[in-house]
Amino acid sequence: MTAATDGGMSGVVKCAEWLHELIPCWLDGDVSVHLEDALREVATHLDGVSAVAEKGVHLPLKAALRVQIMALDSWNATALRGWPLERKDLKVQARWLVTYLFLCSHCVFAGQEVREAHLSHHLDDAEKCILMCLKTSKGLLRARHTDAAEKLLAWAACVVKACAGVPGSMRRFSAEIQFAQLRAAWEAAQHERACVIATQLAEETRSSTAYTEALLEFIYNVGVKSLQEGRPNAGALDSAAHGASEVEGVGLPACASGQPMPDVQASLQSLLLLSLRLQKAVKARSVKQRTFLGMTYLQYGYSLLLCGKYDAAAEAASTSYDLLRTLEPIVVRFKAEVHRHATDEVLALFRALCSDATVAVGDLCAMASLSLEKMPAVQETLLAELHRRVAASTSAVDQFRLLCVLIRHCSEWSVTELLRRLSDGDMPPPAFHRFLFCCLWRLSAMAVNGQPRCLSATTRWSCLDTAQRLFRGVASEEERQAVLLDMTQLVLAMHDEGVDATEELEHTLALCHNVGTIASGLEASSLQAQAQIAFLLGKQEHGMERVRGLLACTAGEAAVRACSELVTFLLRTSLLHSAGAVAELCVVAFHQHQSPVCIIEFAKVFAMGCLVDQNEGLRAEVGEILEVHVCPILKHVSLTLPDARWWSRFLWYAAEALLDSDPVHAVRLLQAGVELPAYRSDAGEAEVSTTAADAFLRNRLCLLLDTEFDTFAAGQAALSTVELRRHGDSLASLLSSCDEEKNSTDETSTLRQRVTLFLARLEATLRDMLVHDASTPIDVEALRLDELPSMVAISSADLEQVAAVCHYVASRLSPPGSHFLCDAALNIMLAAAQLQLSSDVTSTAALSALLATIYAAFKMARNADGRLLVSEALTAALPLLTAKNASLRAAFSHLHNNDGECPTVARDLGLCETVVEFFAVEAWNESVQWNILQRRELVERWRAVVAVLTSVLSHGNASKAAIADLAAQMPLL
Repeated sequence: MTAATDGGMSGVVKCAEWLHELIPCWLDGDVSVHLEDALREVATHLDGVSAVAEKGVHLPLKAALRVQIMALDSWNATALRGWPLERKDLKVQARWLVTYLFLCSHCVFAGQEVREAHLSHHLDDAEKCILMCLKTSKGLLRARHTDAAEKLLAWAACVVKACAGVPGSMRRFSAEIQFAQLRAAWEAAQHERACVIATQLAEETRSSTAYTEALLEFIYNVGVKSLQEGRPNAGALDSAAHGASEVEGVGLPACASGQPMPDVQASLQSLLLLSLRLQKAVKARSVKQRTFLGMTYLQYGYSLLLCGKYDAAAEAASTSYDLLRTLEPIVVRFKAEVHRHATDEVLALFRALCSDATVAVGDLCAMASLSLEKMPAVQETLLAELHRRVAASTSAVDQFRLLCVLIRHCSEWSVTELLRRLSDGDMPPPAFHRFLFCCLWRLSAMAVNGQPRCLSATTRWSCLDTAQRLFRGVASEEERQAVLLDMTQLVLAMHDEGVDATEELEHTLALCHNVGTIASGLEASSLQAQAQIAFLLGKQEHGMERVRGLLACTAGEAAVRACSELVTFLLRTSLLHSAGAVAELCVVAFHQHQSPVCIIEFAKVFAMGCLVDQNEGLRAEVGEILEVHVCPILKHVSLTLPDARWWSRFLWYAAEALLDSDPVHAVRLLQAGVELPAYRSDAGEAEVSTTAADAFLRNRLCLLLDTEFDTFAAGQAALSTVELRRHGDSLASLLSSCDEEKNSTDETSTLRQRVTLFLARLEATLRDMLVHDASTPIDVEALRLDELPSMVAISSADLEQVAAVCHYVASRLSPPGSHFLCDAALNIMLAAAQLQLSSDVTSTAALSALLATIYAAFKMARNADGRLLVSEALTAALPLLTAKNASLRAAFSHLHNNDGECPTVARDLGLCETVVEFFAVEAWNESVQWNILQRRELVERWRAVVAVLTSVLSHGNASKAAIADLAAQMPLL
């Protein structure tokens, strides 16, 4: 237990002795003191003395005198100079304890009767008690111990009250204590209580000029402090405001605060009104009093301004100006008028401020920023006034401040004006270039501090263009590239807004093109944006180069996301061909590492790109990409029936487009298109719909098989025999179903489809022959080639192709199978010629085709019998062609009169006559050969052929004349 708590009243004496002993040590800076322990012990003793005081007892006389003496000594020690600065808190605590001990020694904590009896007979000691309380409370207030200070002041008031019945000067302490209580209440944030105390003090001391002036001074000081705390960004109110910081009005605007000020302003206004009432009570005022009254009005007006009471604030500021005739009231009124949106008053006040040379440009810029924020409509007039003032200044900093006002306002007009000034050479010193670079970059952002920008994309782009053009020297390479990236995004936004931004697009793309190595963190976004711009400008190859770079620098989901955004952009801007080209690269790049669904999405766009331009044929690479990267996924991915049929139709379209340039891939695509709906049927479809689908599928199968037969005839078979037979069986099944339905409307198409089925099976059999074992005999009869010419829907072109492929296969086989197949090919070719002849050869083109077929048959003949058969077929056809006319030229001479292309007709007739001449010469040679062999029957047959052929040749034909001469000279042997 401590001395203060040990033994009650005796503990108080021991506490006084303890303190009396240690205070000299604390005063001596050479003596080491552990502050925390000392403060802790003082606090413990304070608790002990407080406990004794709460009991309301008083010390015995001898003990009281001893405590008084030691307390006075200790007090005097605390009043001495030389206390170490670091022991300031210890000194305050010691005084607090000394004051408690002294009050205890004078019965202050005893009952009222004992206290009044003692203090009324010891006025000097009572005065000491009051002074100790006042001085100690002041120290406690500085140390923020407001509760302890108020408690001491309350005991001081008790002392005064105890001496109230004694005449003398004790009453003056009542006012002092009230002043101290007023300060304590304000410091403790008990503002309403402070107002009550101030009002009471004003009433009690109204007859004392000194106390009234002290009260007015207190209110003024409180106002200065409270207004400074309530205006972190306020403008000038005193002389210090004229030296505003260099960056006042520079920063970009934050949210305008419309929130009411704390209750302290309401209490302050009550105090200021009290001050004004007291000052107005003075009839005659000195210059000093007039100035003080004006300052009070100024404080009152500014407090009203902070609370949003703008009308009253403007009125108070006007009254203050009438009294002071200084700048500060004009500033307060200006701000109030701005918040009231009083345009005329604001412009008049600002004009007056700009005309006052004592007003710093920094303050004018701050006020201009406030006005522009609250009243955008006055921006041009206000900035014109400010510009005139700045133009008269020689300070480069003032010029810079004007630019900062434009930046801070960040309206469309102010930013455009800023860019105009910078472009016109209104440049600040180099020290500010970095700041302007950052501000221009920040202005280009879509939002700042959560507030949306009102700037258009064009203006924001211009900010970045100005920043990189004028201030690129103060930025790092990464910053310059980031600015260019923002420029690309903004110029794209300009295009989206419908702005004609061709020049900006070209300029931005040129700037990006000049960049060497792009920073890794910006590369993907930069390449994506550059590709978008290039495609918009129609620079297809440039855009595709950027897409390839994008695919090279990204991987995984990042690449998919970037390409998806690019494709979406191209689709949104109707650049469908470009979207398809990008999607094509994506399909190739992602097919091994991305999901099938992802590939299909890109493939859809790729397919759409192929469908966009109907004037251009598909590239050969398209077929390979579809076959290798898309078709395998289509077979295994889950597609809806409409999607499957759409893909089937597209593959069919692509195949048809590739038939001439890439027939092998065309066949593979046809097969993929045919197979898609075959594996996905909808059982819920109506019967009519199913029938139509079957007919559609038959047509596709026929196209597939016909095209495959064409490629086989060209020596480039695309399907395997297994696939060929599978599709043939599918067509046969569909034809069988069609026969069961007996639909007469499909009879014509089914006849042709049966020809296709026959050709497909023939191809499969012929290809089997090519790979069969040489020891296995070939059954040519199984080909049923003799049935082919009699098929209803067969065409001469079909027969020619069959003859060609049979002859090709025969050339790869060994006798006797090769002989049978070769003879069959010859017969089929002659059947094709007969079919052509039966179609009425009425043009030189038809005649040329017929003779070409006969000539092909002649080339297929493996012996003289075959050649004779072909030649006789020609002689049988010529009379039908020439009718009663003696020659081919005469038979087709009417075409010269009806056909507009006479040179072409003449040339074709010349070629046809040349072919007939060839056959005539060949026949004559054959007759000569057989004549030497004395085969009269064959000689006669060949000479009969010669006679017919030479009869249709022109009279001037040299071969005709030579054969006639030779025939007259060569007898039969």
